[in-house]
Amino acid sequence: MLIDFYNKTANYLIGNVGANFIFLIIAMTMITSIVYFISLGWIITRMDKTYFLREYREQEKVDDKHILTFPHKQRVWLVECVKILLGMVLLVAGIAMLILPGQGLITMVVGLSLIPFPGKRRLELFLLSRKAVRSSLNWIRIKADKDPFIFDEKEG
Repeated sequence: MLIDFYNKTANYLIGNVGANFIFLIIAMTMITSIVYFISLGWIITRMDKTYFLREYREQEKVDDKHILTFPHKQRVWLVECVKILLGMVLLVAGIAMLILPGQGLITMVVGLSLIPFPGKRRLELFLLSRKAVRSSLNWIRIKADKDPFIFDEKEG
């Protein structure tokens, strides 16, 4: 029954859209997946190992009080906009991956870490309370020869 369904679907697609188009879609999906996994790994390995600690986050707020000149403010603004857009793309992709194949929760954590919004810390902690998310994040860092993340013990 399942083989008949696949055969009918394959014959319909080849007859209506052509084998070249199907190959193009498969190739684009593979390339997108490879780029996604490389970029996700790159982002996770560039994060500080103490990023998810409360003390680190509070210190980061104090360190953000820099005096910048006008051209530097423009660059910082542009980098912040790109960071927020990337975070939103990763968040939407993570939500989609809850249904589709992929690392949905990890992608959502990385996307949320790039977007500033009220309640961000609470949502991050909720996602990080899952042992599978923590171990997956640390597995990626260990494979890249980076120290694993340090998490707040009483919150996870």
